[in-house]
Amino acid sequence: MAGPERIEWRPSALSEAFAKLGWYLAGAAVTIASVWVLFGSEPARLHSGQLNPLAVTPRVALIVGVLGAVPPFLELARRPLVAASSYGMTVRAGSWRTVVLPWARVAAVAVYRVGDDEYLFLACRDAPTRSRSVGTAGDRPGWPDRGELRTALKRARRQGSGQPEALERFDLAVRMRDFVGEPYVLLSTLVAFAPDHVQVATDLTEAD
Repeated sequence: MAGPERIEWRPSALSEAFAKLGWYLAGAAVTIASVWVLFGSEPARLHSGQLNPLAVTPRVALIVGVLGAVPPFLELARRPLVAASSYGMTVRAGSWRTVVLPWARVAAVAVYRVGDDEYLFLACRDAPTRSRSVGTAGDRPGWPDRGELRTALKRARRQGSGQPEALERFDLAVRMRDFVGEPYVLLSTLVAFAPDHVQVATDLTEAD
């Protein structure tokens, strides 16, 4: 019997994202209120007639607080994404860009436990010259896409094992507790679409 043409991991509950946003809003509200209490009564000009820089401090604090709320709001609106088809993979590791990777660009797929979390790791290979010319090379993961990878590497280095060296060959990482399902099972759904050249590795077992 033929399988599905495309699979997409189901995101987990929004409770963690709401909690993060709530803590930020509470902290920002306390900070902004404190700044207004301290500097809200400052005159616009000093006795010398010059502009008083302290007078604009409350407005600056408000602007910074609003801008700082953008990332946690984005985490609610744009959840992490992992999908696969016979063409390739679609991955959004954080809340910013969605990366499309044809299987021709994927060198390895792995799931490893780092600390108390499991991560999906992806290693990419350079696109063929012909693929670049016809626009089918897919996306190249950039610095903003690698936030979870940097987090996983930092956690691995704190453990003091040889794991960081094994993880440095990867280009993307996705935290798997952001999705519903056991990590080993989720990996299996991707492997079903992966062609033979894609290396698959994990330190998990079905019992995990």
